[in-house]
Amino acid sequence: MDAVSLIPAPDAIPVHWFWLHLLLTLTTFLHFVAMNIMLGTGFIAFSTPFWRGNDVLPLNSHIAKVLPYSIAFTINLGVAPLLFLQVLYGQFLYTSSILMATYWLSIVGLLIISYYAAYIYRLVDEKTGLARLYIGASILLLLVVSFLFSNNISIMQMPEVWSTYFSDRTGWLLNFSDAALVPRYLHFIASAIAIGGLAIALYFEIRQRRGAKDGDEWIKLGCNWFTGATIINFGFGFWFLGALPTVAYDPATIGGKIFFILVVGSVATIIPAVASAQTGRIIPATAWALGTVLLMTLARDVLRLTYLKPYFSLPDLPYVPQYSSFVVFLLAFAGGIFLVGWMLKTVWNAKKEVA
Repeated sequence: MDAVSLIPAPDAIPVHWFWLHLLLTLTTFLHFVAMNIMLGTGFIAFSTPFWRGNDVLPLNSHIAKVLPYSIAFTINLGVAPLLFLQVLYGQFLYTSSILMATYWLSIVGLLIISYYAAYIYRLVDEKTGLARLYIGASILLLLVVSFLFSNNISIMQMPEVWSTYFSDRTGWLLNFSDAALVPRYLHFIASAIAIGGLAIALYFEIRQRRGAKDGDEWIKLGCNWFTGATIINFGFGFWFLGALPTVAYDPATIGGKIFFILVVGSVATIIPAVASAQTGRIIPATAWALGTVLLMTLARDVLRLTYLKPYFSLPDLPYVPQYSSFVVFLLAFAGGIFLVGWMLKTVWNAKKEVA
């Protein structure tokens, strides 16, 4: 069956697609930063005690207090990019979500259970096996949710696999026919662990600048996690690039050229990030790492457009101007960013007073 015949007609958009895509990229970047901190620090808190024992409990105590906040911010910061994705690519995203509906609907329950497990982890005695059980359960469920999102994006970008619905209409579709699915997912997770390690180093660096005396060991540990995960991620990255269709980085196409430049740029920024982290310059390392995350977010956008080029392009979207709702959204978005910043500052100052 012709894949084009399976693609629904797109809905009209209220503003020019450029502004919606710009906000999609910006909000996706913010979501990725929060997600990396959440998943990376949680994974480190779970895995490090296996070889360091109770020596790592002071670090885990800090992570346990912050993890519920980071999960909440990650989920809330994920709403906006998901909505923009639906506006621009709704005919693809809705279809892929239906094809894997059983998994997709389970995400809400998985997140709720993970959220509760993180809260319980904060309350239980970290020296008991129960603490490791709860943090392990929380991170495992978050890893499952991440994989389901990766699978949805994979199905969304490959309408040619939609015809499998006619042989299995139960909503249990996993797109393992996509050679890039697994390496993309592993590349994503390794990036999260790396940024999580750097977030730990930055957290204790800021604490030291405010007078704390307990940060040197954890700054070093965070930097080592950042460096180790980044080195491993080069392997996942090359695997991922090798699994992509050649058109993704074909220099004969504009999309291929831009994707190649963004990938090379991300390598050029992650190297000084690692070098800065290993020499104890945490702030520059963070700036370089955030630049890498932004470049990879842009590369992800370009790759999506390349996958969908045979079926769709953004300028083809019907456009019916209604800028008033867009202006209201921008005002609400700016107000939300201000409130989030105020809440983070308030929580941080409260933690400082308690300490």
